[in-house]
Amino acid sequence: MEVKRLFLIGLLVLGLLPGVTAYEHAPNYGVLTITGSVEKVSIPGVGVFQTPVTLILPAGNYTVLADGHVKLEARVFLNSSKHIIIELQDAEPGRLVNGNLTILGVKVTYDSRKNYPKFNGTPSLGLIGGCGGSWSPFYYTDKPLPLTLEDVWDDVAKLEINGTVMPCYLRGTREDISGKLEYIFYEIIGSFGTSGLALKNASFITPLSEVSVLSDLEYVQGYVFNVSASSMVTPFKLILPVIPRDVYNVRGVSEEGDVITIKHIPKIDTYNLSVGINHTLLTAVIKLAPHERYSIHYNLKPAVGLIQVTEEPVELYKLTITTKPEGAKFVITNGTLRVEGTSPTTLYLPGGKYTITAFANGSGAVESFSIPGTGRLNLTLKPLPARLTFNVSPENASILVNGKPVENKSVELPPGEYVINVTAAGYVPESVRVVLAPNESKTLAVVLKHLPVLFVRTKPGGAFVIVGNRTCRSPCKVTMLPGKYLVRASLKGYENGTAVVYLEDGDVKNVTVTLEPIVERAGNVSTSTQVMTATLVPGSQGRTETSSWGAEAGSARGDSVLPKALALAGVVVVVSIVLKRR
Repeated sequence: MEVKRLFLIGLLVLGLLPGVTAYEHAPNYGVLTITGSVEKVSIPGVGVFQTPVTLILPAGNYTVLADGHVKLEARVFLNSSKHIIIELQDAEPGRLVNGNLTILGVKVTYDSRKNYPKFNGTPSLGLIGGCGGSWSPFYYTDKPLPLTLEDVWDDVAKLEINGTVMPCYLRGTREDISGKLEYIFYEIIGSFGTSGLALKNASFITPLSEVSVLSDLEYVQGYVFNVSASSMVTPFKLILPVIPRDVYNVRGVSEEGDVITIKHIPKIDTYNLSVGINHTLLTAVIKLAPHERYSIHYNLKPAVGLIQVTEEPVELYKLTITTKPEGAKFVITNGTLRVEGTSPTTLYLPGGKYTITAFANGSGAVESFSIPGTGRLNLTLKPLPARLTFNVSPENASILVNGKPVENKSVELPPGEYVINVTAAGYVPESVRVVLAPNESKTLAVVLKHLPVLFVRTKPGGAFVIVGNRTCRSPCKVTMLPGKYLVRASLKGYENGTAVVYLEDGDVKNVTVTLEPIVERAGNVSTSTQVMTATLVPGSQGRTETSSWGAEAGSARGDSVLPKALALAGVVVVVSIVLKRR
C-alpha cells in the first residue's frame, strides 16, 4: 500500500482548537506519517503510537522517538498543508559504531534544522605545544559537570572538568598520556572562563585516557556531550579524564604553600561521543577505563539511511460527526490504520476511503465513506452483538478481555473496542486491540514466542551480576523480556565490568564480561613530586566562554569553521605571547 494511503488520522476537536470552525479546509495544520521497520514510536507532547501511523497536527516542531537496537530520533518542522513522511529503520549497533571500548548505546539523530558540516581537510591551527593556559571557546554547564574543550594540537582536543586535579603529560612538545608528568592543575571553571591553580603533592591525580576517532567519511565534525573543538575533525584524538568512582577529600599544596582540600571529585567514565554529516548525527555512549588508549570507528553512510524524511503537499477536508445517542466513542480506519474520538465533533481528513465504527452502552453502528465527498456523518447506534473467536498458541495460554479472563474460545460481545491480553509461562506476553462492529464475527489469531534466555559468564567467575531487575552469581542464566540490557558485573579486587546485550523473542545468547584487577597507579601520588616547580596557570584572560554551545551542537560552528579556525590561530599567536607556555 502506498504511504499516502497509510493514514491513522489525528483527531482535531474544535472545542479545543478555537478559530478553525469557519474554514472548509484545515488552516495551519499538517500531516505527519511515520513508517518503517520500527513497531512503536513516541512523540513528546502528542502520544505513543504503533506504526505505521499518520497524525494531523498543528504546524510546528516535532520530535519522533523510536527505541530499538539503535535509538532513533527525528526532529522535523511540520508546515501548514504539508505531509511529512518519516521512514525509520532499526539496525544492529555494530553496523554503525565499533572499536576496542565499551559501547553502552548507539543513537542516530536526524534534525531538519541543523546541518552538520563536512570539510575539505582538517584545520591547521598552528598551536604551540605544552602545558599552561590556553584559549578555549567552548564551555558547557550541565552534562555531566561544568567542562570545557581545549585544542592542544591540530587534531587533538582535551577535556577539562571543573573541580578536578588534571595532569599534563608531554612527549616532546605534544601532550601524550604516556609521556612524562610535567604539571598538575586544579581546574576552576566559572561563568567567565577557565583557570587553573598549580599544585604539588596532590593525594589524587585524575587519570586520563585517549580516544582516536575515525569515520568512513573523512573530515566530518566530532562532538563530545554535543560540544566540539576546532581540532575535532575526523580523524582526530580526544584526551579525556576517567574517574571510575567518586573521590573524596583530595589534598594538595599550592605554589604559595597553601593547603587546599577538594571535598568531592565526582565519578566520570561514560561519555556521549558523536560525529555528524548533513542533518544526521551518529552518537555512541562509551565507557572508558583509566590510562588506556582506545579507537572508535563510526559508519555514517549506513546511519544516514536509517532515518529518511520526505515532504509533499496535502489537502485536508472538514468532517462533522454526530451520533444517536451522543457521547459515543468512534474509530475511523483507513486500511490498517485508525483514529479514535467521541461524538459530536468535527475533524479534518485527507482524501481517501474510510470506515467508521461507533459504539456506546452495548449498541453500535458502522458506515463507510469517502473524503472528499462526505462533510457530515449522522450515525444511529443499534444493540447488535458481535462474536470474537480466539485461535491462540500455546493452547494453555490465558486470555483476558479488557482485564477479565475468558474460558471459552468464542465469546459474544457488544460492539466496541477491546484489549486482548494473551499470556503463558515462558512466553512473551502479547497484547492486541480489536474493534468489533455490530453483528460482526471476527477470529483473532495469536502465536506467543518464547522468552529470550541469557547466559552470563565473567572472567574471573563468581562475580555479582545485575541484568535489568535480575541478580545472580556468575556463571548464571537469566530469562528476560525482549529488549536492550546493560549487564553489570562486580567482584572485590576488580574494576566493575559492563556489557550491552540485545534480546529478541526466542533468543538464546551468551555474554562474557572480563574484569580487570584494581591496580594502584604510581602516577597518582609518587609522581606528584615532579610538579614542585609548577607555576600558576594564567587566568581567564586566555580562555573564553561561549555557553550557547552547551544546548545545541554544531550548526552555527559548522557553518563557519574556516573563519573560526583562522580566528583561533590568530588568538593562539597572541595568547602564546601573553601566556607563559611550558
